[in-house]
Amino acid sequence: MKFAEVQVGVPYPEKIFKVTEEAVKAYLTAVEDDSPLYVDEQLVPPAYAAVYTRWEALTGEQLEDGTVHAKQVFRYLKPIYWEDTLTLRGRVKEKMEKRGLKFVVQKVEAFNGAGELAVESEITIILPA
Repeated sequence: MKFAEVQVGVPYPEKIFKVTEEAVKAYLTAVEDDSPLYVDEQLVPPAYAAVYTRWEALTGEQLEDGTVHAKQVFRYLKPIYWEDTLTLRGRVKEKMEKRGLKFVVQKVEAFNGAGELAVESEITIILPA
């Protein structure tokens, strides 16, 4: 992706993301989290949102070598459970140049199967020059 090609405000096509038991268990193993809450209640850990809100997951685009993931902020509104199907909607919220660096802020919203907004994410990346 080139900075000049980034369009602010244009929505990406909706994506469907299936939260599978296998993927959540693999995530829990990778982060060494054995909290019974996640297994007993089949809750998805909040930080798992980093998996389905990634730029590549939403757009299908690969980020260029040298891209820096500068910041990510989550807002959690509804719990997400194993085997939930999420609808992802996203867009570029802002792009700017500061001190010669090219920043892009992407906003992603994840809706649960009932159509309720469950998670919001804002990701700031710095694109290579």
